[in-house]
Amino acid sequence: MQAQKLTLNGSTVVSDKQIDFAETCFAIFYLLFFAGAFGFKADISETPVISESIITLIRYAGYAITLLLLSLRPVETLKTALSNKWALGLIVVVSISFLWSYNPPVTIDSIWKEFIPMFLLSLYVASRFSLEEQFKIILWVLVIVFLESVALAIAMPGVGLHTDGPFVGSWKGVFAQKNQFGAHSTMTMIALFMLANYAKEKQRWALILFGGCFAALLVSSSVTALTLSFVGLMLTIFYRRFAWLGKRSVLLGSLFVLVAVSFSYLLFSNWVDILRYFDRDPTLSTRTLIWHLVINFKIPNSPYLGYGRGVFWDSLSLTTGFESFAYHVPPHAHNGFLDLILDVGFIGFSFFCVTWFMTYVRAARLAYDRKEAAYLWPLLFLSMLILFNTFESYLARLTTLYWILFITLAFSLSPKVLASKD
Repeated sequence: MQAQKLTLNGSTVVSDKQIDFAETCFAIFYLLFFAGAFGFKADISETPVISESIITLIRYAGYAITLLLLSLRPVETLKTALSNKWALGLIVVVSISFLWSYNPPVTIDSIWKEFIPMFLLSLYVASRFSLEEQFKIILWVLVIVFLESVALAIAMPGVGLHTDGPFVGSWKGVFAQKNQFGAHSTMTMIALFMLANYAKEKQRWALILFGGCFAALLVSSSVTALTLSFVGLMLTIFYRRFAWLGKRSVLLGSLFVLVAVSFSYLLFSNWVDILRYFDRDPTLSTRTLIWHLVINFKIPNSPYLGYGRGVFWDSLSLTTGFESFAYHVPPHAHNGFLDLILDVGFIGFSFFCVTWFMTYVRAARLAYDRKEAAYLWPLLFLSMLILFNTFESYLARLTTLYWILFITLAFSLSPKVLASKD
């Protein structure tokens, strides 16, 4: 990190270590805010458990502090922002989507209160902390939110459990829905697995929390998260074990792709029969019906620039038709990529795809070159980001930790930024 000591009349007032510690604590605290650690609600309540005024105070105080910290290091901030033109282009497209929005006031409000603060925090973390420091910060955030969720489920079941609807009894913790808790538990479990096995100083205590995350996945009743947790662990082992092993790596990689394609063909050609055999809904809880309507009827009405950030699902006129196709008007598309297209069209989505691909390639090279957990984490996170957003919406919708981490990695893995940290 690039901290400097503060002096007064030649005497040290605050040391660089104290500055490092303070900024690390701030980064963890503000990331916790976007992860939902403060805005949780009772299952059937619209009012947060923590006062709305306190949440607003945290939001704008963090906003102001982030701006201040970025302004104190203008050179590093500007270099980081300009280091990835595609990521910056994606931010710009979303930020100006109010220009073509179907409801400009709603879009401006969501950009000002949600999107810009997330971008600034991503820029701050990327410009301020190295990848090793970022991994520690992210791990703290993941573990704190997980433990808070477990505490709420046990001590305040009206908040931490579903008490109404089809998911009664399922754990949801600080989140609004069990699948979000399942996704968070999965990412926490993968990070802990890396810490226990691939960190410079292996932390075996992480295996205890690893077991707790697996148990939490079971009580969350999120089949998607449980399945993807196994996929994530398999990818972690595969990426770590067979990195740069010459012909053997090429052979194993080819076999892996062949098996994956064959399995995918078998799954998709018989998925209805497979789901019925396991007594599951072939529509994936109406997801396929929602996707059909979005792809065939909603996106074609505004394919290039979308409807503007945060507008589509809050508009009664835009969401007409879901009652007959999907039996209800959903809160989102249950697919992060479709939600991004609805917000900023195929133009914005193209910026996302290029940004993700470039970042993924850089993450793969880094993971193969340096095999510690901190350098393997970006590759795993980017892989899981794609998998999770296939069935849920964890990209730029509302405030989300996943979007912050994605943009942070997009800037952090730029060659110039990475070289400056090394």
